[in-house]
Amino acid sequence: MSDDLLTEPTDEAAEDAYLTRREAATRCKVPLSTFDSLRRQNRVPFPDAEMGKHMLWRASTIDNFLRAGGTRDTKQ
Repeated sequence: MSDDLLTEPTDEAAEDAYLTRREAATRCKVPLSTFDSLRRQNRVPFPDAEMGKHMLWRASTIDNFLRAGGTRDTKQ
């Protein structure tokens, strides 16, 4: 087996990792209850995937959302 196959995951792989609701809320630095409220108001991105009744977001989706200003109203 080649040592090349045993390397650490890349940043790109980490960006494609799926986050649970709790992990997404933590990444957004808000309590889970606030994240859930924002989600019900359609103020956070829709989940990238669902596993049963569980919603999952790609880390890159949440990061792009935060880079774009998050829930801040850009109309001023």
